[in-house]
Amino acid sequence: MGQADKAREKALEILRRTEDGVFAGVLLEQSRPEFNALDNAFILELVYGTLRNRALLDWVLNRLSERPVKKTDPWTRNILRLGVYQILFLDKVPAHAAVNTSTELAKRLGGKQGYVNGLLRNVQRSRDTFAYPDTGDPGERLSILTSHPEWLVRRWVKRFGEQRAETLLRANNGQAPLTARTNSLKTSREELTASLRATGAETRETAYSPLGIDILSSPGLPTLPAFREGLFMVQDEAAQLISLMLTPQPGDVVLDACAAPGGKAAHLAEMMLDEGVIIALDNDPKRIPMIRENMQRMGISIVSPLAGTAARYKEKTFNRILIDAPCSGLGVLRRHPDARWHKSENTLKRHQALQRRILENCSRLLRPGGALVYATCTTEPEENEDVISWFLATGGREFVIDDPRPFLPPQAARLVDENGFFRSFPGEPAMDGFFGARLVRKNA
Repeated sequence: MGQADKAREKALEILRRTEDGVFAGVLLEQSRPEFNALDNAFILELVYGTLRNRALLDWVLNRLSERPVKKTDPWTRNILRLGVYQILFLDKVPAHAAVNTSTELAKRLGGKQGYVNGLLRNVQRSRDTFAYPDTGDPGERLSILTSHPEWLVRRWVKRFGEQRAETLLRANNGQAPLTARTNSLKTSREELTASLRATGAETRETAYSPLGIDILSSPGLPTLPAFREGLFMVQDEAAQLISLMLTPQPGDVVLDACAAPGGKAAHLAEMMLDEGVIIALDNDPKRIPMIRENMQRMGISIVSPLAGTAARYKEKTFNRILIDAPCSGLGVLRRHPDARWHKSENTLKRHQALQRRILENCSRLLRPGGALVYATCTTEPEENEDVISWFLATGGREFVIDDPRPFLPPQAARLVDENGFFRSFPGEPAMDGFFGARLVRKNA
């Protein structure tokens, strides 16, 4: 088996395991040591490309198959998706190579090589004559063409209109930038840019965060001296802006209530000049070493990682609290295209219940006059403004919404609406979709 075939087999293995709920990103990272840079890039393209276009691929296959793809076994189903993705989307892969390698994979896995070979050859012959769906139902049409679950498409069409919804859905199928946040304790953005470029990276400054750098290409993060020396941390631009909204000061006592892997805790420590106390709380004990390792690499001493549940933690009181709440993650689907296939509208209500408990509990730990930022990486009102409205109408009568614009760079102020809520969706598809609200507890 050639190396390209091994790469395809690894991509197939990852696609198969994502159907069981395993995150593609974790599996891709685990497979990296087995392959060189070129093969890893090919595997990434195959996995994420297939996941981003899964509904469209299934529609094409179902048009030409005697039985629905979902009714075949998982290995065969994913071999077919992988093959048709290469035929329709990868110009550098000859169609016959996609058909032949898929057939070979089917011989070893699934045992339906005749079915796979015949169906993919039919796709190859018909690929220039497909009449893609153009039904009068925008929910059905966009769900197929952009490969998003129909329930989410219908929500966005109702909320934003058909044209805007299509733009957002297609943006979700683009590649997310690799963004670094400068460690201001050690360097400046200008110095970091020069260091990255000197080691072969191509970069550009972010438009809204004063610390952000998009790394457009590089020899690989682990090989960069700037990474090993803790001069930056990978963090999306929107997440960087959320931390700025909290405005911690040197000497403050701060709670980062849902902290792993520690990106925001590190940013807060940098803003505090590494003076004060930050409790980095996370409910998964296995993720605590990750926070500790990141702080060590960044040269930060004031962050104390702690395993605990934000909905029940009561050990201290704080000047500042950041709640980056567990959520549906619908604002980061372009980074995790497999996630769209494991969510439903029930996901929103389930997360909302937990978000309410966390906000209610953590608010009691905030000292009078202190500030709390509630944030999510989701797009839906149930997890965002509805949680804030519920809180203010029930146990949060001592709190008021505080306008975060004075604490953000001028160019980012326009991402705050008339209610004082920060949103990087749908206004900025170049960033992840984040929501943020800054609350202040009134003085007694």
